[in-house]
This record gives sequence, structure tokens and C-alpha cells, in this order.
Amino acid sequence: MRGGRDIRLTPTEWHLLEILVTNPGRLITQKHLLREVWGVSQSNKTNYLRVYMAQLRRKLEADPAHPRYLITEPGMGYRFEG
Repeated sequence: MRGGRDIRLTPTEWHLLEILVTNPGRLITQKHLLREVWGVSQSNKTNYLRVYMAQLRRKLEADPAHPRYLITEPGMGYRFEG
């Protein structure tokens, strides 16, 4: 991850990141992330996740197009590789 400079995260970005980094290497399903961050009523709004994960990658990854830490498992969810 990028070091040596301040990175500002929104509360939503922080919550997503916190869930992922506290479960390193483990697949966290889209449905689980949506429920945890936005609530049960939004558990099928996968576009929310795509937008926020793209924002996190832009802020944290050296090369957002080829993420090293915030990994997508297409159609399933996301993993943090530390």
C-alpha cells in the first residue's frame, strides 16, 4: 500500500477496508459486505461495492488497474491480500 503520505478515507471506505483487512486472505462475499456496510435493504446493490472498491484502489494501490491488496473475485466478493 502507499506509504509516506496521508490518505483520507470516507467512513464508508474505512468500514469496507476494516472488514477486508481483519479477514486477510479470506473471501468476503458481496452480500456480506453490502449488509455490513449499507444494511440488509441494500444487499443486492453490487454497484455500490464496485464504486467504493474502485475509490479504495485509487487511494491505496500503487497501480489501481492491477491491484495487489484489494482483490476482486468476480461474481463472488473481495479479498484483502496483505
